[in-house]
Amino acid sequence: MCCDPPFGGSQRVGPDDATPLALTSKLVLESLEEQSVTGSRHRPYEWVVAVGRSAVDPAEHGARRIADLELAPRDADGRVRFEFDVRLLRPRAGGNGRALLVVPNRGMTGGVPFSAGAAPAFGPGEDPDPGDAFLLERGWTIAWCGWQWDVRRDQGGLGLAAPLADVEPGPMRLEFRPDAVQADHPLSDSSPLFAFEDYPTADQGDPEATLWVRTTPMGSPRLVPRERWRFVDRTHVALDGGFQPFHWYQLVYRPSIAPVVGTGLLAVRDVGSWLHGSVDHVLAYGASQSGRFLRHLLYEGLNVDEAGHRVFDGLFTHIAGARRGEFNCRYGQPSLTHPLTPDYGPPYATGDLLERQAALGPGGGPKVVATNSAWEYWRGDGALVHQDPETGADLAEHPDSRTYLLAGTDHFGPFPVKDQLPVANPVHHLDPGPVLRALLMALEAWACDGVEPPASRVPRQADGTAVTRQVVLETFTDGARPDPDELPFTPRLDPEDRSWPLSWGEPTVALVSAVDGGGNEVAGVRLPAQAVATSAYTGWNPRRPVAGLPSVLYEFAGSRLRLQAGTPPTGAELARRTHQVALALVAQGLLLAEDVERTVAEALDLRPPAADR
Repeated sequence: MCCDPPFGGSQRVGPDDATPLALTSKLVLESLEEQSVTGSRHRPYEWVVAVGRSAVDPAEHGARRIADLELAPRDADGRVRFEFDVRLLRPRAGGNGRALLVVPNRGMTGGVPFSAGAAPAFGPGEDPDPGDAFLLERGWTIAWCGWQWDVRRDQGGLGLAAPLADVEPGPMRLEFRPDAVQADHPLSDSSPLFAFEDYPTADQGDPEATLWVRTTPMGSPRLVPRERWRFVDRTHVALDGGFQPFHWYQLVYRPSIAPVVGTGLLAVRDVGSWLHGSVDHVLAYGASQSGRFLRHLLYEGLNVDEAGHRVFDGLFTHIAGARRGEFNCRYGQPSLTHPLTPDYGPPYATGDLLERQAALGPGGGPKVVATNSAWEYWRGDGALVHQDPETGADLAEHPDSRTYLLAGTDHFGPFPVKDQLPVANPVHHLDPGPVLRALLMALEAWACDGVEPPASRVPRQADGTAVTRQVVLETFTDGARPDPDELPFTPRLDPEDRSWPLSWGEPTVALVSAVDGGGNEVAGVRLPAQAVATSAYTGWNPRRPVAGLPSVLYEFAGSRLRLQAGTPPTGAELARRTHQVALALVAQGLLLAEDVERTVAEALDLRPPAADR
């Protein structure tokens, strides 16, 4: 067993060493396992499995932002202690002096980020597949840091053992929406895909607990009579006849524990700070939930370590929309997938988050690249990153941020899991990966070398490319469409109001990209398959029809439909135009020259449906 330097300091400290550091917290990385791995033709790498142990002074500047930290147990030195999982993939020699910290999504490492051909690792604890070793060939150090208290570490997930706050039980909300009948449901955000730690009820007979149900994402909830449902034990709730498919249930009850959820923010901050001890620049990457986490880190002003130094030189958030999450509140559920939460309230724009970071943590502003699929726009919040929520007017771009819509793509990208979703239209598998690789390299050059990245590519009212969703739906005469009155939206929310059921204000303005005559989006970065228009690629897809229920969007999936007008190119003309689009993306800094042939081949493989040929 060996130890690396403590996070935030330069001296070597063993796991049981009580020597105080000059800084206000002590965090030690205890290496449990190291092994050589292959994946780079030019340099050997090692895979390090470790546990970080932290001791934090609740009075420290950043720690004061953490909800309930002052109510957690303290050691004799007055510090609150917690531990979390860390993984490192680092070159044994010859690194490039740059590190990428990947924020795990629900405890998963996934494949080596930005690698082509890497198998996605959906199981917790799986070693990352290097794929084509894109970052390893360039000498990057890659780190993963567990940050979620509700990840099941006993099942191999990268998680966090959060301290518990000493508080009287108070109300919290648990919300879920099954796709099949469920006899009971755990008191967590668990689903058939993921199991998370529960919030046990403090009283199985609690007469003040309530259960609500609605049949659309934004519909009015209906109270379920108390005699029809019950806590079957401390960690499960049941309903007479079972919880029904495609109904949204909200349980309000009092849990018996209150983890200090925000210690995950401190863990990621301190791992990023520690990485600066061995590299010159540190970037962070998060997709979906993890991208929302990075937005929340800016919201709390935590891109500054205890010594006042900037932690991350650049942040890359992907498919996070304009949301944050329950990452720093009492009874927070970091794993939440569907429910609206006060943390989805303002500020929305990246520039506003950067200004908040500057106010709360001077000197900590990173460069930010934000990419979103068309789904985040159709969900009702994607455009809020760059538009006024009240009027929809274009906002002036913050000098330290760039935003890109990946036209026609959806939240899941090329992952095959969406082939099994209960959607009404065929899905597509547009892969934005090559564009993301180019934008990571652009962020590196910007954050590390001061080279400006490509200009933002988003729908704007100024050029007529930002329109309402209803306008776009009128273009489509082929394929299933959702009920326009049941489209999701971002209500005006008070970030400080946690009274349940949540009171929704009026909708903010929801704008998406306009489409051409064929049905393809005209704003944003257009992938070759979409730009050449072999089909109509959308970021929306209705749920399959269900008797007695309205037609609503199914989460995260797009549609692949026949062109609404025109004829798709074929043969040599298709190949020529696809290659031409790819070369144009290279010239614009949105595709790497080394990825042209692969991108063209993937686009040509997405042949039009048989009905179009």
